[in-house]
Amino acid sequence: MFKKYMDSLKIKDNVVKIISILIIAAVVLLTFDVFTDNRDGRRQIVDDDGGVEAELCLILSDIEGVGEVDVMLQYDDDEKVTGAIVTAQGADDPVVKNKVISAVMALFNISATSVEVFEKNKLLLEDDVNEK
Repeated sequence: MFKKYMDSLKIKDNVVKIISILIIAAVVLLTFDVFTDNRDGRRQIVDDDGGVEAELCLILSDIEGVGEVDVMLQYDDDEKVTGAIVTAQGADDPVVKNKVISAVMALFNISATSVEVFEKNKLLLEDDVNEK
């Protein structure tokens, strides 16, 4: 009977050790996930042909009056565009700004409230011209 009792204690001891190891492994994995999580919601997504942002910049800069353009897109988990920020030389003109908003809305099927358009900093543009 004593031998049976000791075997029972060894089995319980082994079960406790296995459960402890599993709990420690779970905590380590969760901690790793928390510390590597991208908290700001931005991700860089580049497709095979060099990026959606680069293509959008080319398209928008072809619109009359827009000029030089930079674009930043926000994506959801399904890699669908949910928002856009555009800086453009001609964005001080309300008509040009409207054209840019309309183009981005049509391309990504998002609302006007998800698109922000700002005028590019003129001082930075002048520095670019002086360097060339």
